[in-house]
Amino acid sequence: MKTELINLNENMTISVAEDTQFVLDVVDGVEEKALTFELLFEKEGVSAEIISLNNIGAGHSINLTTITKHLVPNTACITTVKSVLNDNSKSTFIGKIIINSKASQTSSFLYDHVLVVGENTKNNSQPILQIDTDDVKASHGATTGRVDKDQLFYLTSRGLSLREAEQLLVEGFFESLLNKIIDDKVRAKIAERVKL
Repeated sequence: MKTELINLNENMTISVAEDTQFVLDVVDGVEEKALTFELLFEKEGVSAEIISLNNIGAGHSINLTTITKHLVPNTACITTVKSVLNDNSKSTFIGKIIINSKASQTSSFLYDHVLVVGENTKNNSQPILQIDTDDVKASHGATTGRVDKDQLFYLTSRGLSLREAEQLLVEGFFESLLNKIIDDKVRAKIAERVKL
């Protein structure tokens, strides 16, 4: 499987021609610009993965929609989004899985996980599944949670500042998904982007 880094600053549609891992580099901003990343599965037997890691800065927002449109049989996709919300930040994520009536033996999964570090944050997660055939595997899951105060207390009692403790917990939150990025250079770039 190859890895492709996508600098997502405008809406984009890609037809998946070969097994590919798409890593989204979404730039957050103070203006809420809605961005859509769509994958079309028009070739049998191909699989893809969408990975998006976002550390949303104070007062900034992200509005992201991913669409996986399965049009032929025997395709697969896993979409995983992880975001950290800092003070006064906002995340809107819409994840769509569309499985056409001809796309039997498809598997498509969607996950959205949000860690709240700051105050006055907003999170909106909308998974949408449209399945028009039988013999498929599809599901979605979403979680939102705050930084564990006991973990912060433990780390600060060991000599870390509050900022260092939060950074360590954020790194741990992103680590499992970062480790799934196959290409070392892409992984290093995204790891740098998601630091506090």
